[in-house]
Amino acid sequence: MAQVIADLAASGNELLAALPPAERAHLLRDARTRRVEPGDVLYEPGRPLTTVSFPITAVVSLLAVLGDGSAVEVATIGREGLVGAFTFLGDDRDPNARAVVQMGGEILSVDLRWFDHELRDPSTQLNSLLNDYTRASLVQLTQSVACGAAHSVRERLARWLLQTSDRVASDEVELTHEFLAGILHTRRASVTVALRELQEAGIVATRRGAISILDRDALGGAACECYSVVREEYARLLPGESVAAAAASSGGGTVA
Repeated sequence: MAQVIADLAASGNELLAALPPAERAHLLRDARTRRVEPGDVLYEPGRPLTTVSFPITAVVSLLAVLGDGSAVEVATIGREGLVGAFTFLGDDRDPNARAVVQMGGEILSVDLRWFDHELRDPSTQLNSLLNDYTRASLVQLTQSVACGAAHSVRERLARWLLQTSDRVASDEVELTHEFLAGILHTRRASVTVALRELQEAGIVATRRGAISILDRDALGGAACECYSVVREEYARLLPGESVAAAAASSGGGTVA
């Protein structure tokens, strides 16, 4: 079973795939895969984790929760990363963020105590890999702050569609206008207008619950610079991230 899970992780999660095979199999010896659905909450602010999760085909949003109960997306995590990366820094909880499944799929969960045990082993490459991942994640977080303050809904929407497409290595992104409005922290009507503009330009096609990217280059031109800044940093630090993006570029999304 451990070998089956290790092989699944190697084919699906770029962070795990970067580990040596023996080390990956050891880390995942008691791991389990499970299906998650859009809206599932993987953790709440201030509540201790018992597992860390490596997305395989799912995409997860980190939402900063505000005092009035509203939430703003600050990061997107998919096949390139880890949900619960703050545990690498020695904590078992996130004080202000909620992790919510954005696109359904499979994740691979590792017991936090075992994960900590592996982190303490100086012979593994896990620490070095997570150090690079944390650096790339900080770039995503800081760029998200700047993006939300400085860029239009259309620019942010284009950036978000591109980065989510990268995370699932597909040009088909399944979600609703309502969910997009929550992620972008704007009115649903504003999302509808921005999507209509992109559709009329032949850049995307929409259907109920899904958006297809038809012209990735044009979508990149419509996005703010935040997309390329973050993607280049992940590609520089993490093996396989540029491969995931390339796979998405050749996905050829269509409308069913």
